[in-house]
Amino acid sequence: MRAKAMAALGIAAYIVFLVFTTPASFLAARARAAAPGRIEMSEAQGSLWSGAARARIAAPGGHLIFDRIEWRFVPERLIGGRIAFDLKAAGHGLIGRGQLARGFTRWELRDLTATGEVESLIPLAPIAATWRPEGTIEISSPAIEWNDNDARGDLRAEWRDAAVSISQVRPLGTYRLDARAEGGPARLTIATVEGALRISGQGTFTPPSNLAVSGEARGDGAQAKALDPLLDLMGPRRPDGARALEIRMN
Repeated sequence: MRAKAMAALGIAAYIVFLVFTTPASFLAARARAAAPGRIEMSEAQGSLWSGAARARIAAPGGHLIFDRIEWRFVPERLIGGRIAFDLKAAGHGLIGRGQLARGFTRWELRDLTATGEVESLIPLAPIAATWRPEGTIEISSPAIEWNDNDARGDLRAEWRDAAVSISQVRPLGTYRLDARAEGGPARLTIATVEGALRISGQGTFTPPSNLAVSGEARGDGAQAKALDPLLDLMGPRRPDGARALEIRMN
């Protein structure tokens, strides 16, 4: 048992040595090799232990640009068999932080928090570009883990002071998306926190882009009538006055 413990300590010490001495440019090269054409890192500074770089990430509708991504190695996670980094990212209306770790077979993201202007995320969903969405978005997750086959964990996103160019009602409201994955497709729940435009729905998401959501939308309060032009574009009117929502993406 003592020999095994000494061997494990030696391996951990060697990993720490490599991380401390390897230049940050190595990380940039590995990111390009792992996702060719999808991730570009430049202006790398520091080492794998602590460093920073500029990043451009390809998305369906363009690129997400981060003027600065900072990382710091977390050696204590080696005890649990994970290589982990605390991350901070900022750029083009977005800021975020979290801890990214790699185990033997799975990736893990802990304590994720991100905020920004919703229009900064249009590259992720180019279909939304014609609506020219406005407002702020907040994303959080205590923990998510995944591999090529499945994902597990919870994520919440809130769109606050939501607005779109084709409606004069501003703001429309605040909306919340909860996602839970337990090994299969992530289960989605959409709800209205507050606002004249009331939206609710449920659905599933299967990476990388298979989305299916069913729900309803309706106007509420003094601005309900002013929302009719927007609601007519969202879905057919039901007998109760609500519009049926159906979203399908592959």
